[in-house]
Amino acid sequence: MTQPASPAIDDVLTSPQPRREAGTGSYLAATIVILAVLTIVRIIGLRFSMTDLFYDEAQYWSWSRELALGYYTKPPLLAWVIAAARHVCGDAEWCVRAPSPLFYAATSLLTYAIGRRLYDERAGFWAALLTALATGAVFSARIISTDVPLLFFWSLALLAYVNLLDAPSRRWAVVLGASIGLGMLAKYAMIYFLPGVALAALFSKRARRMLVRSDVWLALLVAVVVLAPNIIWNASNGFATVEHTGDLVLGEPTHLSIMRTLQFLAGQFGVFGPIEFTLMIYALVRLGSPATAEQDRILVAFFIPALAVVAGFAFVAKANDNWAAVSFVSGVVLTAALLARWQAKWWMAATVAFGLVVQVALIGADAVADRLSTASFHNPYKRTIGMRQYADAVGAVARKVGAKTIVTDSRADFSDLEYYWRDRPEQVLWWRRIEVPSFSLKEALTQNSAEPVLFINGCDRLDAVRKVYAVAQPLGRFTVPIGSVATNGERDFYAFLLSGARGPIPPFSGC
Repeated sequence: MTQPASPAIDDVLTSPQPRREAGTGSYLAATIVILAVLTIVRIIGLRFSMTDLFYDEAQYWSWSRELALGYYTKPPLLAWVIAAARHVCGDAEWCVRAPSPLFYAATSLLTYAIGRRLYDERAGFWAALLTALATGAVFSARIISTDVPLLFFWSLALLAYVNLLDAPSRRWAVVLGASIGLGMLAKYAMIYFLPGVALAALFSKRARRMLVRSDVWLALLVAVVVLAPNIIWNASNGFATVEHTGDLVLGEPTHLSIMRTLQFLAGQFGVFGPIEFTLMIYALVRLGSPATAEQDRILVAFFIPALAVVAGFAFVAKANDNWAAVSFVSGVVLTAALLARWQAKWWMAATVAFGLVVQVALIGADAVADRLSTASFHNPYKRTIGMRQYADAVGAVARKVGAKTIVTDSRADFSDLEYYWRDRPEQVLWWRRIEVPSFSLKEALTQNSAEPVLFINGCDRLDAVRKVYAVAQPLGRFTVPIGSVATNGERDFYAFLLSGARGPIPPFSGC
């Protein structure tokens, strides 16, 4: 008797996989309950946190008060998000940061849906937990940054993509396109999604077939339409955001160093989690094996681009650990699927437990951040405590001398002063060190700025200022304690009272 032909291995791997296990309907309910409790705890932690806004956070808050289609250093979406939060709960630090834990809860639900779609509900459940409690997520949920909405829209785009793998769908095509567009409005690193699609097509027959369908081109059209206002804004402003983003990357000092690449990769163990990143590397090494399931290959395709590009860049110049953050989403889903497949319950428990320990430790440390002493160790909160005290001290000097405008040449100090001296009669401005686009001049010191001007600086020699102002009166050196314990350190600044602008204010040339 003729035996039926065995299916080709590629056909087996590319055939639809089971999506659900019998009796697992409680996985979704458990996921929602756990994420809800974790999100509430995180928001309570923010409410009791003693950390001040970091200057990036203060800058995003400043943008949220004047909504636009683009900003000097970043796309506009995060400012819109903070503006929405401000309308709900105000301007306090915890409210500015509150969108972060909410976004991470939503991102975790999306990784649940991706895991369930590609594998089963058990894999989805663990994907959600590993997303929520990864060390990078635990840290990031305490601050507000562009990575937060970026990861959400990356996850939504990946969910739409895996749904489109199974069958054409105009609805999912629109979701995919809108997610890519909104992700780009959060951070331009969303562009890594497109090479991920290309790599997936290289690794999977279904992914290749999908590229010629009309719904995929519909997705690209939607993405362009969503991004178009920001493109037009950039075009009308000399592509300021794009140029600034390029300067941040290309402006780094360059010299070849394999150690810097290794340091970047080592940093990913902290960003993704030690077990998660180890399994991501394992999956990458096993990519060429015939035994590798199609779903695994597709997920690998989406974490390769950012990781490879940034690791390569680190060989040439300094790269920040979070620059490859988008690799996390597909990596954590694959990690959950592998652990579920191997029934590695102890490794799952260890990963979740480690995340919980980090979560509890950070919430506790945030609550006493202003009381942590630097006497016995390097204080990790050094840059996020003392900003309010600094602004109060500067404001007190301004009130004492009758200054109508407060000015600093530090972009970071300007952001913090603007936030912590908000809603006061004294205007806070920036004495720019470089030429800035016209849309940013509202923040810059000009010859029409109200005088007298209190100029805050880090040095006591300001001969160049007298070429700009007829009167430049030194007020002396001021010392501000950092935190509530003297051992936390002090911060010094020099103050000058300026009046009689001689003409247009040029960029500040330094001390």
